[in-house]
Amino acid sequence: MTIQTLKARILRVLRSSLPAAAAAASASLPPSPTKPGRVVLHSTDGLSDDASFFDAHETPTKINLPAEPIDDDWELVDQDGYDRDSLASGSAPASDPDGMLRDFPARCPPGGDEAVVLYTTTLRGIRKTFEDCNDVRALLDNLAVAFQERDVSMDRGLREQLWAATGEKAVPPRLFVRGHDLGGAAQVLALHEDGRLTSLLQLPSLAPPEAAVSSNKKREKCEACGGLRFVVCGECDGSRKVFDGERGDVRCHGCNENGLVMCTLCLYPS
Repeated sequence: MTIQTLKARILRVLRSSLPAAAAAASASLPPSPTKPGRVVLHSTDGLSDDASFFDAHETPTKINLPAEPIDDDWELVDQDGYDRDSLASGSAPASDPDGMLRDFPARCPPGGDEAVVLYTTTLRGIRKTFEDCNDVRALLDNLAVAFQERDVSMDRGLREQLWAATGEKAVPPRLFVRGHDLGGAAQVLALHEDGRLTSLLQLPSLAPPEAAVSSNKKREKCEACGGLRFVVCGECDGSRKVFDGERGDVRCHGCNENGLVMCTLCLYPS
């Protein structure tokens, strides 16, 4: 038996089975009143199954996704960005100057409990020290901060105050804010670059009015001392000696080693 003869027999069998399959399909389906009946052919081989796969129309499936739960944490946050629970517990924000000052050593010079005190020098012997003092002073002036400047080159007692407060022979400039040591020029300038110095200096203004600075003009100078904060001693006229009838010339106890005294207008502003 040749291959052509085998193919002819298979075709005859398929043709003979087509009318019976069509009649069975038409009998199983009720006639449609509006559309003519569609003849569906079924065969015993897998060809009809493959053809029906492409003719089928997939019914879209509706998927009911569960609703996402609402995050309750959003309800606990104010519009300002602070957590209500943390505010209720009494925790202070990061910008609190008192809280930020606790990160620095508690070292208070005389009269510096509620003030900003800057120890400087006006001597030009060491150029770097002199320039550092000018940089820190200019920075505080530009920030419009009321501060007390204490020149250690004008009074040896101020230098001893600085050494006693720091516990070492510290070199000016040195900045103290409300009884806390912020450090020298490098530390203060670094705090300014980080943006922390402005928050640390939000303190009551206790310095003299001539030390206060406006944003548009420089610090005003005292009419008595010209901004030096020292004047010539009125008892000894700067000679550091006074005449005593019994002992003769004695050392004047009202002035320092340079025959100067602190300016009263700067110490006790009206």
